[in-house]
Amino acid sequence: MEAGLDYIATPVVLTLIVITVVSVIVGLRQAKTIRAEGEVASGSKRAPLVFLLCVIGFVLFALFDVAMIPSYAFVDAVFPLFVSIVSLICGIVLLFQMRLKPETDPLFADREQHDSEGENKFGLWPTLAWFAGLLVLTSLIGFILALSIFLISFFGIRAGQSAIRTFVLSSAGIGFMCFMAWLLNRDFPPGLLQSAYSLPWPLS
Repeated sequence: MEAGLDYIATPVVLTLIVITVVSVIVGLRQAKTIRAEGEVASGSKRAPLVFLLCVIGFVLFALFDVAMIPSYAFVDAVFPLFVSIVSLICGIVLLFQMRLKPETDPLFADREQHDSEGENKFGLWPTLAWFAGLLVLTSLIGFILALSIFLISFFGIRAGQSAIRTFVLSSAGIGFMCFMAWLLNRDFPPGLLQSAYSLPWPLS
């Protein structure tokens, strides 16, 4: 317990907590004026409720997985434990909101249910294919190299950005990931390439 409190008191964790709190406060204040779906008719409660229950189930599994970390390595469990508990609390609050509010509430906005096919620029499966490609590339060449290819391709092809904007946004994304990994003293997931060749960080 003492080790966990010492870990929470470190500058890295305190910074992450501050970012989390600020994000939640800003999100709550803007929630009444900004709808993520835009002006979209609400759908039924069933689909959002099932999705939320799946998310809560995943968070509960994450809590169970964190509990399996041995006591001598509890320091590594503090941050995922904190994130899981906060996520679970938010999920339960949202579950009560779904139970109490009517189906016409903006909480149940569902563009896919009421949108015509012509207004959807990108389909579900092509979108999922992008992220599946990222996972496949990660297993082959490691996370950072895969993420670099993913960001450049996504911004350039899917988002239709200019070459300069694609380079700037991709560089910013990779730089942020490397900074956070350095700050938290973590390595990125390796791939088959890293098992065959010794590469410098962050490519290792």
